[in-house]
Amino acid sequence: MSAQLIFRMELFKYMRDKKYLIATAVLAIINVCTTVYLVYLIDHIQGFSDNETRFLGIFVLFSTLTVFANFAFMFLYPFHLMSMDYKNDVMAMLVASGVNRNRLFFSKIGATLLWSLAVTFVLVFIPGFIILLKASQSMGMMDIFNNLLKMIDMNHLNIFEMSLTFFNSYLNVLVLISTATILMKGRNLTILVYFALSMMQTVVIGLVELLPISLDFSQTSMSVFSNLLLMLMSIIMTLVSLSIMKRQNL
Repeated sequence: MSAQLIFRMELFKYMRDKKYLIATAVLAIINVCTTVYLVYLIDHIQGFSDNETRFLGIFVLFSTLTVFANFAFMFLYPFHLMSMDYKNDVMAMLVASGVNRNRLFFSKIGATLLWSLAVTFVLVFIPGFIILLKASQSMGMMDIFNNLLKMIDMNHLNIFEMSLTFFNSYLNVLVLISTATILMKGRNLTILVYFALSMMQTVVIGLVELLPISLDFSQTSMSVFSNLLLMLMSIIMTLVSLSIMKRQNL
């Protein structure tokens, strides 16, 4: 089976996972409703009565819980996606049918990355667009962009550098989740193994980064060094995962 077919198979399984799709849809509806009401509050806050002001406390609590629920769901969802085949006893059947383990590993990483970005778009970017639309009506789109550019310039940030770092970091997280899933064969203790691997990686990166700090690297050089180091850690974890997967008795 080709890598493309395995990739499409993974996406098809995700689209048939009704329980988590319903959870995503419910969270998306809650996010949109919360955002719309927040925009309404911003417009009418001065005309609120005492009873309506008391309701604000409940709304703030509800909004806080919603934010935590979104973060928890987006963090735990990749664990579920990676471990589906193990928990459903499908992994042994896939390997027995001749599916290449290396292709399966990279297809799972790619499919999980794409699906996670799609879920993030639904849960985060749609409510964010509503807020941006409201802000553009109040301030003007050009003013918003100018303020963003000023803030980026003041903090000496680079959009391309930020995007690369974010993508590199998230890919590394998925590789660590995949490694933990393979080690534990999708069991519930996978998340603890992930945290252990993450802590170990953080310690190693922190120790290695002492070298460029002692050599007084510039901020840009330090960022490039950190990204390269994170890529190296992802490659090492990938090789470890593939090695375990090849010898794993399913």
